[in-house]
Amino acid sequence: MPDTLRRFALGAAILVFGIWGATMMIRPELVHPFFSDGPLNPAYSGMMGAAFFGLAIISLANETGWRWLKPSRALGLAVAVIVAEAAFLMFSHSSLIITPVTSISLIAALAVAVFLIF
Repeated sequence: MPDTLRRFALGAAILVFGIWGATMMIRPELVHPFFSDGPLNPAYSGMMGAAFFGLAIISLANETGWRWLKPSRALGLAVAVIVAEAAFLMFSHSSLIITPVTSISLIAALAVAVFLIF
């Protein structure tokens, strides 16, 4: 595949994943009809959006090669986005239930994110 076409495809994927991810985290009711006929579940939508947005961050780091955004730091930022969304859904929105498993997972993911970012 020519390099120009590859860069265009990766740029388009980064843009699509970033927009879908941000929209699914911030306004899931806008995109829910595109994915499901069932009722809206903010926990699934938010976590899927965080994963999409994190994938866009990792792809951006891999494609651009910026010195400050190394792949390990990008992975840490992606995990931090997921941690922030999970914490919001657990403590503010109350759609993600608080159990020992979700709490331990949140703390472990936060530790991994801090370790990878710094």
